[in-house]
Amino acid sequence: MLEKKIITDCTSCALAKRCLPSGIPVTDLYRFINIAHTNQTFASGDQLFKQGVKASHLYVVKTGSFKTQIINDFGDAHVNGFYLPGDILGLESMAGGITLNSCIAIEDSLACKITYRPLAALRKEFPNLSDLAVKIYSQALATTLETQNCLSIHSAAARLAQFLILFHRRTNQVTYRQIRLHLNMSRQDIASHLGIAVETVSRSFSKLIDAGCITKSGRIINIINTEALEEISRSTA
Repeated sequence: MLEKKIITDCTSCALAKRCLPSGIPVTDLYRFINIAHTNQTFASGDQLFKQGVKASHLYVVKTGSFKTQIINDFGDAHVNGFYLPGDILGLESMAGGITLNSCIAIEDSLACKITYRPLAALRKEFPNLSDLAVKIYSQALATTLETQNCLSIHSAAARLAQFLILFHRRTNQVTYRQIRLHLNMSRQDIASHLGIAVETVSRSFSKLIDAGCITKSGRIINIINTEALEEISRSTA
């Protein structure tokens, strides 16, 4: 990992309004900065944390993207989540104190590392921070539920269509007639996440293209018919 702490003011961060510091008064913000290591750099393939070790930090994605994966008893890896700027990593591991998965940078990225115990203490002191924590937990649960619903759809093309819809929603892009997405992750990661074969991912992209839902150039996806894409996302055949 290429680890580097860059001095920065959380109030000047583009993500400040939806990040943890927004729950703390500006006059007390230094107390949060004391427990945060901002702008840590991760090269593509670097690991933030490993499955099955002590969980003591949260991470906030600042730029780039990350994936989490679970290794089963047979050594097989399943990609169970993708994380984009503004997302918080490690929430699911705080209750038990042991990391439930591993986290890897998909591309060159920046993340802020926050020590959990003093953050929990601050949450008790500042009610707004506690309210923000509940909102963050709720959003994380909602994302998990949407992912589970996506995986419960039988059709591979439907899973991929729903995945693109959810990915677009999470990137917070303004909806136009033609929508451009950059998929940071590989086809192998998408296949693992959706529980289908890599070849099936390729065929499903072709099906969405043939249906007039999207165009594709490498990892660049243009959604050209949102209604048709949503209709396929609801199909089971």
